[in-house]
Amino acid sequence: MTEEALCQIIASVLPGRDVAPSMSLRNDLGVDSIGLMSIVFVLEEQTGIDAMSHMGEFIEAEYVHDIVGICQGAGS
Repeated sequence: MTEEALCQIIASVLPGRDVAPSMSLRNDLGVDSIGLMSIVFVLEEQTGIDAMSHMGEFIEAEYVHDIVGICQGAGS
């Protein structure tokens, strides 16, 4: 799945927000732990990745591009 498509999925969880790969999840987008889990579960649903296998990586992600990389590395 493309970086742009993954950014659009992330943006769908954050209504009214434009999402770019260089954005900080916490500082730029205001994503807290519950928001991160929402993003992860929507990504799992829409891309078919096994989120539980990559949960540690998702928790450590600081930027949108980190999330994109995890998803692309997981074969989405």
